[in-house]
Amino acid sequence: MLPRPDVLQLPGYTPGRSIRTVQKETGRTDVVKLASNESLWGPSPKVLAALNEIGEKILYYPEVKPQILLDRIGQAHQIDPKLLLVGNGADELLRLVAAAFVNPGDEVIYPRPSFAAYGHATRLSGGEGVTAPLTATGAVDLTAVLAAITPKTRLIYLCNPNNPTGGVFNQAEWNTFVNQIPNDIVVVIDEAYREYSDMLDYPDVESLVHSGRPFVMVRTFSKIYGLAALRIGWAMAPAAIIDWLYRVREPFSVNLAAETAALAALDDPAWMAGVQQATIKIRKSAVDQVQRLGFEVWPSQANFITIKLPSDSGAWARALENRGYIVRATDSFGLPRNIRVTMAPNSVMQRFLDTLNTLAHDGF
Repeated sequence: MLPRPDVLQLPGYTPGRSIRTVQKETGRTDVVKLASNESLWGPSPKVLAALNEIGEKILYYPEVKPQILLDRIGQAHQIDPKLLLVGNGADELLRLVAAAFVNPGDEVIYPRPSFAAYGHATRLSGGEGVTAPLTATGAVDLTAVLAAITPKTRLIYLCNPNNPTGGVFNQAEWNTFVNQIPNDIVVVIDEAYREYSDMLDYPDVESLVHSGRPFVMVRTFSKIYGLAALRIGWAMAPAAIIDWLYRVREPFSVNLAAETAALAALDDPAWMAGVQQATIKIRKSAVDQVQRLGFEVWPSQANFITIKLPSDSGAWARALENRGYIVRATDSFGLPRNIRVTMAPNSVMQRFLDTLNTLAHDGF
């Protein structure tokens, strides 16, 4: 017995290597993971305190529509809660849009190299993937996306800042794109790394959604809030789209621990702002130091930098693992001979950069 043909064509997800695996393979105990863009600052102390108070509440099912959390997200971002949906990480929300809107044979446009979830959601829905390239600065090429639209186009995924390059398109580029998109195409903007962008002309997606256009903005608590293990994200879309997404969403996809942690994280904006400022400062310093070593670096507005290498990325990743640092070779994204490195507190980052410096000068 075989599954559906499109399931057979699905590539398996390539995760970042775990600390436990690398410790076992290398015999090291001092392994630091810089591969999956988690926040190495961790969650707010308020999150840890709130999780300790859940207790026997775990015997109850979570709410299907956690209104207190929806209200709190709306308050934090000046959004009507009726336009919000929470899910089991941003990944689930990205899949829900395809499940709700893509018919077998419909075309779905998404960038490459970029996050693998877009192609995965497309195939699961029976859609046909159409890839669009990036610009020279690693942002989604919106002009190329427009050129790829056909009468069969049903859905477009955009990643801004883009993963794994960190590139961002700006407000002017966004305006040009929006003015040419037909109203019968749903556009999803994955903004998992938005909090790390310090550009002044970052695109305003919220106003567009408020206008009722079929645009969906997806955000996450996994990155800057440090809740990756709990799996919780949120989406903003016109009210009708939110209703349709609820129809294809698992009723209890957001667990009580995730809801509790998200509420506590939102109640500590000072912690988030501190992580944001520290990450941006360290990112700028890391780019400068890596460039002084002679490497090219993609311009990044995320909590990672991606380094262009003179040779095989897998070999560089293994060499760094042997020295205690897990990084992400980006071949599985469609970007060979690059490694993606998560930013970390300064002491950790400086030790990593010293190790990279040693490798570079040893002629690796």
